[in-house]
Amino acid sequence: MATETERFAKLMRGFKERSGRSYGTLAKRLHSSNSTLHRYCSGAAVPTDYAPVERFARVCGASADELLALHRQWLLALVERRRGAAEGQASASGAANSAAPRGGDAAPEAPPASAVVVAGLSAEVRRMA
Repeated sequence: MATETERFAKLMRGFKERSGRSYGTLAKRLHSSNSTLHRYCSGAAVPTDYAPVERFARVCGASADELLALHRQWLLALVERRRGAAEGQASASGAANSAAPRGGDAAPEAPPASAVVVAGLSAEVRRMA
């Protein structure tokens, strides 16, 4: 089953292919780099800001409905990526904490900032659905 990031990348590739333009041509028009656009279209990266995604889609001729669908998929992919990063941090800190001495007076750790952002984006995505 495809991940949200893979679905986002598929939409981006579809716009690029439909435009008939090369990564180089699109990169020049968007003041970006070939490799950045390729990472978005391959699913290797999800931008943290929607603006470059929207500019890319507009240059490729996306309709208003396609922009809306792309925005929703970008949010889902971003939440998925941030959730994965937060889980990776949690497992790394869990391993470090298991080696640390246990003190009864230790204050509980605050959740990482990324977890707070993910929770906020998840709520926003649920409201959109």
